[in-house]
Amino acid sequence: MKTATVGDIQKNFAKVLRNINSGEEVTITKRGKPVAKITALGPKTEIDWPDFHNEAIELNGKPVSNIVIEGREDRF
Repeated sequence: MKTATVGDIQKNFAKVLRNINSGEEVTITKRGKPVAKITALGPKTEIDWPDFHNEAIELNGKPVSNIVIEGREDRF
């Protein structure tokens, strides 16, 4: 995440806007203290998604749906 002062934003807004559109977040500071954060509205052009299928853990035992049904049987 980059930081920029209020003056930097005023002088170089087009450059800052290009950085934001490329997926960067910019923290705006005033007198050394953060006052705002600017981010893009949409996602970055390329999203690095994790591979959930290969990282999945195989579970053993009864399916959860069977456990829920068994738990409800004693109520009826």
